[in-house]
Amino acid sequence: MDSSVMQCIKVRTDFFENYYDVPAEAKADVDAFVDDITALGESSTDAQAFEASFASGGYQERFNALLVRCTPKAYQMTAEDKAYSKEVSKQMREESGSSIAKDIANDVLDYARVMGEEELIAQRRKAMIKDGTYDEYTRASNAADIVEESVGFFGKLFKKKK
Repeated sequence: MDSSVMQCIKVRTDFFENYYDVPAEAKADVDAFVDDITALGESSTDAQAFEASFASGGYQERFNALLVRCTPKAYQMTAEDKAYSKEVSKQMREESGSSIAKDIANDVLDYARVMGEEELIAQRRKAMIKDGTYDEYTRASNAADIVEESVGFFGKLFKKKK
């Protein structure tokens, strides 16, 4: 068997050993999968042929289905991993911290503006009802809407066709 093909097989089989705990009910299926891809590797001339057969032969779907049945192993972060994680977190806070604060401030201002406008509209409506002009206002605004829709309709009807 070609060494590159052996490496392709090893990557997939080591994946189960290094990153997943295989439960007893899935052990037979995993072993059968390993046997099948080993046989596929023995019949492949090179890594490219193996990968093409692996993808087209349904082995990738089997691999993914087996991973779902297994339990991921807990990962212990090394000191370097923790330092890198803290550095990335710090960079993210620096890059997005000011934009997050700006977004929050803009959202609060926008909310206050909308609530203020709604309150003004409600107060005007109450005043118009109290004065008795709300009914006239409603009729006038409805008439204006009808005229606007009619002008739009006739404008489209008589519009020059290209």
